[in-house]
Amino acid sequence: MNADDAVEFVKRAELLSFLRTTSADADTLDRNLSASRSTIHRATQSLTDQRLIEKVDGEFELTSVGAVVAARTEEYQSQLDAVDRLEPLLDAIDAETVDFPLEHLADATVERPCPGQPHVVVGSLGDLVADAESMRMFSGVVSPIYVDIAYEAVQNGTEIRAVFRRSVVDDLFCEHARKSREAARTGRFEVRIHDDCPFELFLFDDRVGLSAHDDRGLPVAFVETSDPTVVEWAESCFARYWDAAEYATLI
Repeated sequence: MNADDAVEFVKRAELLSFLRTTSADADTLDRNLSASRSTIHRATQSLTDQRLIEKVDGEFELTSVGAVVAARTEEYQSQLDAVDRLEPLLDAIDAETVDFPLEHLADATVERPCPGQPHVVVGSLGDLVADAESMRMFSGVVSPIYVDIAYEAVQNGTEIRAVFRRSVVDDLFCEHARKSREAARTGRFEVRIHDDCPFELFLFDDRVGLSAHDDRGLPVAFVETSDPTVVEWAESCFARYWDAAEYATLI
């Protein structure tokens, strides 16, 4: 198999994906696939020549190798779909340094600020925090709105563990000193310092939020999902940052 084969597999992704679920004759493929009958005929001929599908009792089915290729092609397509949906988030960070579980983010909810809804990201985060018993997070930015959300949540009993860049912690001390210290005195707001927070992670009991900001500190997108694989990834990601971070004293 070579690069040209890979292109062929992506072109035939719909057919390969359909045959992962059932065998089918030409009429069934024609009724269920979006391609024309002639295109389907060329596809089945090509994939048969490559020994990815075979015809058994008048129906096409995947070979063992074809089943592996179909699964990998579907996974690749899912990753591409996720990249398309997460474009504003990926554009705002150094995406090559962040190992997002892309195939599990293809169906995530993505909120983007727009002229009519400039605070939609803040609203989504505020709703999640309001319903949470605990939140773990790391971030390289802080804004008065986020401080207000966290302060109110802590006062209402939410436990927050946060990892911030050093400049953010300095800002908490200087610009938001009263609320930061009052939150810390409750015993439910613990802060640590890490010098590298490439994006914003918000981890709740069964949900994950991802965000990033532009050069002005404004959020460009908020990604939300409850996919178990993403939750597991976020748990591991936060633990690495938390364990490597320096303890910060707010009081």
